[in-house]
Amino acid sequence: MPTITENLNYWKQYDWKDRGREWGGGYGTIDNGWEHAILPRIGAFLQAGHVLELAPGYGAWTDFLRPHCKQMTLVDLAPNCIDHCRQRFGKRGMKYHVNDGRSLAMLDDNSIDFVFSVHSLVHADHDVMHGYIEQLATKMKPGAFGFIHHSNLGEYADEFESWPEKDLHWRGRDMTGEKFRDDCREAGLVCVYQEIIPWGSDKFIDAYSLFARPKSGAQLEERVERNAEYWPHVWKRIEIAERYENPNIT
Repeated sequence: MPTITENLNYWKQYDWKDRGREWGGGYGTIDNGWEHAILPRIGAFLQAGHVLELAPGYGAWTDFLRPHCKQMTLVDLAPNCIDHCRQRFGKRGMKYHVNDGRSLAMLDDNSIDFVFSVHSLVHADHDVMHGYIEQLATKMKPGAFGFIHHSNLGEYADEFESWPEKDLHWRGRDMTGEKFRDDCREAGLVCVYQEIIPWGSDKFIDAYSLFARPKSGAQLEERVERNAEYWPHVWKRIEIAERYENPNIT
């Protein structure tokens, strides 16, 4: 399974020539991924005051988020990623931190309005995710929300050892949607909506989790869905948008 050290070494040596935009390939382009997959899921929480992005890499999603908030803080375990983002996005309204793959101690308590991570923490095991959730419970403001894309591969623990390596997608092997929800409850957060989705095959190895730190007295409920139509739905949105942009497409 991908340990913190393995993640650090991999992303330090990774060829970042496309600055992470290559992960939009499943959508055709990363712009399509933002417009038709990510923004519909987080648009209600933007505009935001202070956004925390965990594991931004070279800032592929940061580029889309930045216009929607007053301040951003980027935290990544790979120094080269933070160095690149600092050069790319500058100082105004931005803060940057290299961490050890676990700690959020550099963040002030009650300071975050929205937490975001996509295509990165899928490579984190449960111990890392548990630690982040525990800390976010104090770093987020009451009433704040977060959206994290993480592994659900652990749901297939009894069978994935027999899968081809390519079907594992280097996911955290012991992480599941259920563990994310349990960790939120334990920390005083609520996973208000979790969408468990297939990735790379018909196996539901990923999850999008929307979670909140409730305001005092607020009663928030959990909701979980398995969305087998995730990819067909996104591709249909893209197809419709392209037809309107170019009516001559057949």
